[in-house]
Amino acid sequence: MPNYILTEIWSAKPEWRNLPRQDRQEFFDNKVGPFIQQMIEQGAQIIACAINDNDGPERSPHRYMAIWNLPDKAFSEKLEQGAKDLGFLDYFNQTNFSGSMIPPPVMNEHMIEQG
Repeated sequence: MPNYILTEIWSAKPEWRNLPRQDRQEFFDNKVGPFIQQMIEQGAQIIACAINDNDGPERSPHRYMAIWNLPDKAFSEKLEQGAKDLGFLDYFNQTNFSGSMIPPPVMNEHMIEQG
């Protein structure tokens, strides 16, 4: 079972917002959709997607989020490189966070020891 998590958060750049709706649809139909399907066929699992509605003071400025469950770090790097290759990052500002799944006590101990 996969145990490596990749969380992507992103927001549209002006280049995306300035594209006609039809061009946006074609980008998803011809590039993003097939790429995601390929990743799923190779072992990726999409855990969740969300649109940011957090109103708190620590709110991220990003609008969208996807959480992936992946086989390993190499697969995560492959997925991240694929986003670059298909041109996703030309249209969206994206931040990624990834790592092996661990239980809360292990994370807490790391924070205590490592800071």
